[in-house]
Amino acid sequence: MSYIGLLKQYPRYISYGMAYFFFSSLGQTFLFSLFIPNLETAFGMTPAESGTYYGIASLMSAGLILYTGSFVDKWNLRIFGGLVALVLGLSAFLMASAQTLAVMLVAMFLLRHFGQGLMIQTASTAVARYFTDNRGKAISLKSLGISVAEGILPTIVAFIIATIGWRSGMMVLGASCLLVCLPMNLFMLKKDERFTQPIQDDEEPSPVQQKAATTVGHLPDTEELNWSRKQLLTHPYFWMILLHAVGPAFIVTGLFFQQVAMAEGQGWSITLMASGFLAFGLVRTIGSLCIGPVVDKLTGTKLLPISTLPMALGISCLLLNDSEYLVYAYMGLMGLSIGISGTISTSMWVEVYGRKHLGAIKSMIMALAVFSTALSPPLVGYLFERGTTADQIATYAIGYTLFASFLAWIAKPPKGAKK
Repeated sequence: MSYIGLLKQYPRYISYGMAYFFFSSLGQTFLFSLFIPNLETAFGMTPAESGTYYGIASLMSAGLILYTGSFVDKWNLRIFGGLVALVLGLSAFLMASAQTLAVMLVAMFLLRHFGQGLMIQTASTAVARYFTDNRGKAISLKSLGISVAEGILPTIVAFIIATIGWRSGMMVLGASCLLVCLPMNLFMLKKDERFTQPIQDDEEPSPVQQKAATTVGHLPDTEELNWSRKQLLTHPYFWMILLHAVGPAFIVTGLFFQQVAMAEGQGWSITLMASGFLAFGLVRTIGSLCIGPVVDKLTGTKLLPISTLPMALGISCLLLNDSEYLVYAYMGLMGLSIGISGTISTSMWVEVYGRKHLGAIKSMIMALAVFSTALSPPLVGYLFERGTTADQIATYAIGYTLFASFLAWIAKPPKGAKK
């Protein structure tokens, strides 16, 4: 089925995933960072203090999502998704009305946990467990929500902040989330439809599988395993692919957080480096759309080892250091890896470990990824302070990526997993 056909047949489910990914931006760094200078002024924080508070909020969110993220496996999606959107919207209003540092920090944590954490968790789990025959394309489509947000929201929000102030800007974001996401749960989804239901032990094939059965005469391959987090941790496959699973977030966060130092090491201006994000966003979107049909044909498990190879190639551009145009190759290839790895890895988790405990498993992976992003900026900063050059750091990143890909390549999934 084509992307257009998928949108025509399942418009409610795809738009639900897109909307939740879009409004997760309330807790994403690319948007929240626009409010940081105003928060520092309003609450008397230094840049170091605001960064520390933000890091602590992120780590607390990562720890808590191990618990809250599993609720999507147990609760009806209309209830769970509605509560997540409600708390996220109200958290924006809490931030906008905060008069003390303590209240602001509570709001910061809630925005991180319910935005970057549970909005992503809700949408990705719901789409991945429902779609089987066209899972790759469905995951790619819902991921466009965050790509669109990255492309348009920073400019819009910056204008709103400059025009009516940061508090009003935060209120606009909160109100938009409530006005879009709450009606989706209340009126667009039905309480008893398959998309909103947790996976049961004696579950019948999903409507997507049933439709495929009428087309090809038999049910497509389904997940034979439904492993819990505890079972996952006892099998070597998980530990073999762990470096690969957290690698994209770990490397991109570390290099981008220290992008000023990396740019100086290459002789690039900050303006040139910033313009590279256009290539990053564009190629990320194209990669996400292109990889969907490939995942449906080959499976995410088979594609996993190669998903970060474009990143290694992109970082290699930092070693050439002979043209300013290499910044676009560097950023574009990084965006390509981020675009394809999201679809590939989400499909891989459900192919290997099944759908019943997908929310719990993905919440654990998300927590580990967030922990890794908390470690990489200070690690790269420490290396720079020790006199390590940008080229040497790039070499370390390439080595990490290739080693993680090799481990994922030789790893053997559990017996019975879809490969």
